[in-house]
Amino acid sequence: MSDNNKQMECDCRDHPAIRRIDGSLLALFPGFRHVDVAHWRALLRCPTCGQLWAVDEWDKYQIQLAVKVADAEGWNDSDEALRKEYLAQSRGENTAAKCMWSGCKKNQLNGSAYCVDHLYANGGTA
Repeated sequence: MSDNNKQMECDCRDHPAIRRIDGSLLALFPGFRHVDVAHWRALLRCPTCGQLWAVDEWDKYQIQLAVKVADAEGWNDSDEALRKEYLAQSRGENTAAKCMWSGCKKNQLNGSAYCVDHLYANGGTA
């Protein structure tokens, strides 16, 4: 493969559907074009393959995630289930303790007094 073809490749397909980026936006998404901005997120398009990414604005108090988006229409619709799954996987579940939210019977996440649903609802991060 020539050097020109190597430069035109991207690694979008190799990235998971959601990933933590924490301020390394330019390193991970060089040359990406802004398509839209809404609700503290930007929609970016890969100039090589056209893959869309919804990227959280950087905030020193929150983790920054990038989520693959299938279509620009409705791109800012909730990806809550994917974000909760990421949160649960990154923290792990504490099977020895139940969520402290009144009436909740789910297990706590490690490093938290709450289950994934209640931690997420209160702005918890990975």
